[in-house]
Amino acid sequence: MIAPNPKAKIKSGKIFGSKLKLVQIAKRALRMTDEDYRALLLRVAGVNSSSDLTLEGFNAVMAEFNRLGFVSTKSPRKPKGAGGTAPNHPTPAQWRLIEERAKHVGYDGLEDPRFIAWVKPRGKVDHLRFLDNAGAQRVIAALGNWIERKAEH
Repeated sequence: MIAPNPKAKIKSGKIFGSKLKLVQIAKRALRMTDEDYRALLLRVAGVNSSSDLTLEGFNAVMAEFNRLGFVSTKSPRKPKGAGGTAPNHPTPAQWRLIEERAKHVGYDGLEDPRFIAWVKPRGKVDHLRFLDNAGAQRVIAALGNWIERKAEH
């Protein structure tokens, strides 16, 4: 058995929920045997089980999974704190379209501070998360116009 790396064991709060699920998804995607998986956990994070991972250990394990070829297929998300599917809030399809168009014109996505600043006057909000349906439509239209102008030049 491999001895745990004493520097790797970090004693802060343990991970749970979606992070634990992501570790299992990566393990399956890489088709790791249980023995190889446990050896990786021990070598990289100093634990025998993913339920013992801290945030730091989780990050180290995910970095190793990425090095081994795992690519997360996590779907694009609306900005932090954005309204859910309540009436008068942008739909998930609108959020995806906004993000796609924002990236098309050169922003890094919905959390890009430059994009948030660009949205303020067009969406008539202080932050993207406050967009209502009408504001989302204005932002989508403005991005569409920008893309058309870029295509003309």
